[in-house]
Amino acid sequence: MVSDKQAALFLKPLQMQYPAAFKRNFLLYGMLKTKGLMDEIKEFIPWILAIMIFVSLSISLGHYFEIYFPRFTPFQAHGFAVLCFMLLFMLYVPIVLKQMKHSSSSCYEQQQHAPIKIAALIILQAINIAFIESTFLQIVLFFFAMGFGFVKFYKENLFRNSVTHVGLYYLQELRRFNFWSYKQTVKLKFILQFTRKDTEKYQQKLKQLQHFHALHLKSMHMEQQLCQTHKHQDLENYLDSLM
Repeated sequence: MVSDKQAALFLKPLQMQYPAAFKRNFLLYGMLKTKGLMDEIKEFIPWILAIMIFVSLSISLGHYFEIYFPRFTPFQAHGFAVLCFMLLFMLYVPIVLKQMKHSSSSCYEQQQHAPIKIAALIILQAINIAFIESTFLQIVLFFFAMGFGFVKFYKENLFRNSVTHVGLYYLQELRRFNFWSYKQTVKLKFILQFTRKDTEKYQQKLKQLQHFHALHLKSMHMEQQLCQTHKHQDLENYLDSLM
C-alpha cells in the first residue's frame, strides 16, 4: 500500500528533473475516474458524449450514403455508417492499449481483449447488413461498440471510496511519466541501431537507455502499488467490500 505522501515524494524529483514528461504528454484513457461500480451522474457523462459524437455523426454519414450511393437501401446506408465507426474504434483502440500497456499494467489487463470484442461486433454488423437487416440488432451492436471502443477507455471505475482528488492526480501523473519514459527507451533503441558500437556516443546512449529502462520499471511498479491502494482490483473484490 502506498500513501499519497509517498507518491508525492516519488513524483516530485521526476517532475523537477524531467519536466517534458508532464507537458503535451496526454493519455487517451482514464479521463474520468469514478468510485465503485456506479458513481451517480458521472456514469452518464461518457455515454452522453458517445451519443452526441458517434450517434449524431453516424446518422449524418448514413444520410450521405443515401444521397451519393442510391443503390443502398436506407437500412444499408445507415448500417454501413455504423460499420464505419466500428472500424474506426478498431483502429483507435490498439493505440490506447499501447499507452495502457506501458503506463498501467492493471488497466491493460482489464481492457486487453477489447479489439477481439469489437472485431466480433464488426462481423455481426456485417451479417446484419447482408442478411438480417434488423434495426434493433444494429442499435444493440452500436451500443456495445461505443461501450468497448470509447466508454470503457474514457471512464475508469472501481476506485475506493477513500480515494482523494490528490491521489487520483498522482496516479495520472505517474501514468504520464510511465508512458513518456517508455517512449524515451524506444527512441534511444532506435538511435543505437544507427550508431557505431565503438563510439563514445553509443556508450552514452546505452547508459541513457539503461537509466530510462530502470526508471520506467520502477515507476510502473509504483503505479501498480498506487492502483492497489486506491482501486478495487476487480468486480469480485468490489462486491466483497460491500458485504
